Amino acid sequence: MTRGGIGAARVGKALGLVPRQVRLAARTGLLAQHQDGTFDADAVARAAADPVPFLTALSREEPLTAGEAAHRLGISRERFRRVAASAALPVVDRLHQSRHGRDLEVRYYRTADVDTLHPHIVADRELREAARTVARSLAATKAAATRAHNRELAHNARLYLAGLAPDADTDPADTVAFTCALAYLHGTVPARLRRFMDDPRVRDITEIAQQCRYKPAEIADLLTAVTPRALTALRALARPHRVWAVLGVTAEEIAHHVPSIGRHIAAERLRVLADTPPHWLLELHADRELEHATAAVTRWLDREWHAQQRRAEAVCRAAEAVIDHMSDDAVAELFGVPVDLILELRPRSNRWTTAYVEELLHTRPLWLRSAHLARAEIARR
Repeated sequence: MTRGGIGAARVGKALGLVPRQVRLAARTGLLAQHQDGTFDADAVARAAADPVPFLTALSREEPLTAGEAAHRLGISRERFRRVAASAALPVVDRLHQSRHGRDLEVRYYRTADVDTLHPHIVADRELREAARTVARSLAATKAAATRAHNRELAHNARLYLAGLAPDADTDPADTVAFTCALAYLHGTVPARLRRFMDDPRVRDITEIAQQCRYKPAEIADLLTAVTPRALTALRALARPHRVWAVLGVTAEEIAHHVPSIGRHIAAERLRVLADTPPHWLLELHADRELEHATAAVTRWLDREWHAQQRRAEAVCRAAEAVIDHMSDDAVAELFGVPVDLILELRPRSNRWTTAYVEELLHTRPLWLRSAHLARAEIARR
């Protein structure tokens, strides 16, 4: 006989379930419901009579977050997400939350579905291990190739550096440059070589020596062998001012044509250049002479220009003086005074300027009104 429906509270009390579990049992169909939302009394009675299968089935329907599912499977959350995506694990619910100003989506998975991921986890673990094995193999292969390349590079660099090693016939500038490079690598520079350490040639040789991968002891042995020769070579170098005095060109200008270090060249090479100058040195001399000639012409043109300016200014001043000056006859005629009296009445400047005559016309002093008064003014002066 079918009994009437019972409410959710009575179901929870009868089966020992919380409201959430009651709703889960209804949603998953473990407990039948009537249209009015009440639960079937017979279904509840059967579950209460044998609760173990019911509770087991209910636990398999529990929703789990990614963290809870990962903890259940004993793996990391990242691995669970990776395996769930590859296995297309269905999401039974989504919850949107706002945390620290960010909108987050929490996904829930069915416990029974989560338990089916064990084979996928094993496969993922094996795949990752295989990938790591391949990566290690590739890394080992690449490392071996890199070591072989570095060995070949070091071998070639040592051969090249051996060709730069100084001997009795090496130019003194080359000897000093080689020794400075080794001293830089060794970290101990003789005091007499320090002024050459910034030369570009030293940096170039240093880069080659670094590729040789010498051990510190090997560098020390090489440096010990070449240092005495370098100190001797220093005495065979001509200083920059000596180069200028002998060749008439600066040491910088010939640095691209002969071995040099810090604008120093071998004294013997300097003598040879002075005795038999090569074509490039003659061209440098020609360029220097052309510069001197150009500078001389420029100075002459500048002097001529200033002289012309001075002459033009003198002509202008003379023209202004002529225009500004009136003759004694013109002044005598203007004021109606005899010329002999005008000669005696000249101003202190001894010239009748236009401005002064205009002032006299404006003020009309007494001594310009008649010859008698003019003579009286002359007598007064």
